[in-house]
Amino acid sequence: MYEYIKGEIVSKKHDYVVVDNAGIGYKIFTSINTMSRLQTNEQALLHTYLHVREDIMVLYGFYSEEELFLFNMLISISGIGPKAALSILSVLSYQEVATAVVCEDAASLSKAPGIGKKTAMRIILELKDKLKGLDVEDMEVKEQIEVSDKYSEAVNALLVLGYNTKYAREALNKTYNEKDSLQDIIKKALAG
Repeated sequence: MYEYIKGEIVSKKHDYVVVDNAGIGYKIFTSINTMSRLQTNEQALLHTYLHVREDIMVLYGFYSEEELFLFNMLISISGIGPKAALSILSVLSYQEVATAVVCEDAASLSKAPGIGKKTAMRIILELKDKLKGLDVEDMEVKEQIEVSDKYSEAVNALLVLGYNTKYAREALNKTYNEKDSLQDIIKKALAG
């Protein structure tokens, strides 16, 4: 119904933003990745999806059409609703999700809250053929998703401390050393 909504970002909450368009405030649920790209009191364009059930209508919005495309693909899978899809797109970028699916990396998909190994395998099974046409190498993926457990734990620790996924990974990429302890890795990322 709505292709996109363009307007001023009035406020950012935990899992949604309010966009003022012609004096109407639209509550738009979004991923942490999209949220990190939006600034309050600035104009933005969000590509939207209107989720309608008999008891509720919810608007979801994304900074890029690619993220919306992947959101739609995820919710087309039986057992994956909008909240689960947002959870995945909040922990991993569009490119990382596509890479995880193509590389059959269920562990990366399982990092999202509420997504277990069985659900991750179902996502891979259902989306692998649909995403085969995408050239994962052209998606500016710097490295394969197969990173060490220590790196993953450090990312999760930074997320708990309030970093978004993008900035947590950027901070770690600048200072990460596999030989350091987890505490030292986190300290260097925070300082760095």
